[in-house]
Amino acid sequence: MNRLAIEWLGTKEPGVKGLGMKGFSVAVACCVSMTTAQAGGFSNPDMSASALGLSNAVVASADDVSAAAYNPAGIAWQDGIQGMLGIEAQYRNSSVNLGSVVAPNGGGAGNPGHLYASWMPHDGNIGFALAYNSPYELDNDWALAFPASAGISQLKIDRLSLDAIYAVSSSLAVSGGIDWYLSSAEMTLPGQSFSAKDKKTFGGHISMKWKPAPTWSVGAMARLGSEIKFSNGLSQSLNLKLPDEFTLGVAHDIADTVRIELDAAWSRWSKLKDMNVMSGTTVLQSHILNMHDSLTVMAGATWFWRENTQIRFGYAYDQEASDSTGFNPVVADQTGHKASLGGGADMFGFHSGLALSYTFYPKRTVTGPYAGTYRDQRYSAALSVSKRF
Repeated sequence: MNRLAIEWLGTKEPGVKGLGMKGFSVAVACCVSMTTAQAGGFSNPDMSASALGLSNAVVASADDVSAAAYNPAGIAWQDGIQGMLGIEAQYRNSSVNLGSVVAPNGGGAGNPGHLYASWMPHDGNIGFALAYNSPYELDNDWALAFPASAGISQLKIDRLSLDAIYAVSSSLAVSGGIDWYLSSAEMTLPGQSFSAKDKKTFGGHISMKWKPAPTWSVGAMARLGSEIKFSNGLSQSLNLKLPDEFTLGVAHDIADTVRIELDAAWSRWSKLKDMNVMSGTTVLQSHILNMHDSLTVMAGATWFWRENTQIRFGYAYDQEASDSTGFNPVVADQTGHKASLGGGADMFGFHSGLALSYTFYPKRTVTGPYAGTYRDQRYSAALSVSKRF
């Protein structure tokens, strides 16, 4: 197939000056912080340094191997074999103001890693991609704030995805794949503890990338939310429904040096009615959730500063999925405003990327059994190193 371009790591698409594969590595990032809890339920969308630098506005551009996570159809414009390794470091400091006292959240934030690989033959129309990351994570401990009714809620959900990519033409590619979830859960209340792992849950997703003109691209990805069934072998269980997700984006190259992108992502959190721990039909731990579907809007700009070097800027508005009425701190998410800055460059045959983000969460006051004013601070940093073989 006569493709429009080869997009690989730091290489641009046609209509924009290409970045060479050699040069001195520069990684630029900085960020500041403000206040409150994770938005969009308990999703973790930061799955590569290049994406984090753009606040994850990448579904339409999808121009490095981390497209395996955000839009595998973008691999169709990336010839050869590629691999990427990376890690994200997160910091969180949250609390609730109960009026007479401020009680800390004893939970924290993890340091997930990511691994991506792809193969797209130069003269072929069919390629493959593999992605391993941690798209969902939850870690709350409100035992000090509500000692009689709250405790620990921890989830760690890793996902291994395998995709087949088909280049329909020089301007259109589609992909489809399967997801394998490797999950663990811990739910603790006074006098009751539940801990279990699951490795038997599968799901699927589809994506597309279309280039209607040399300087424009459109991307979309849909993922079916799976139901994870935890069981600890003691007739105790927890069924967790992950949200259906749909992301749509448009990217445009300007003046051969700048790319801008605008994305919108919808998550069907209304599927998740509760996180009850059961023993048969008996409720051992009651965690009723009042969740609604959420929308995230992301904007990113890539400045191809000089040969082999990119600087990235991003902003995202992330709507909370928990209603104020019936608010449950088991999830305790809030609307957030994320700002990010990152950079990437080539050195010794590798591409290095670094990004930092700061999310501002306005304080949230709720009523009911868990009444209070919730505050949080969250910082993220991601480092990725990739190579074409």
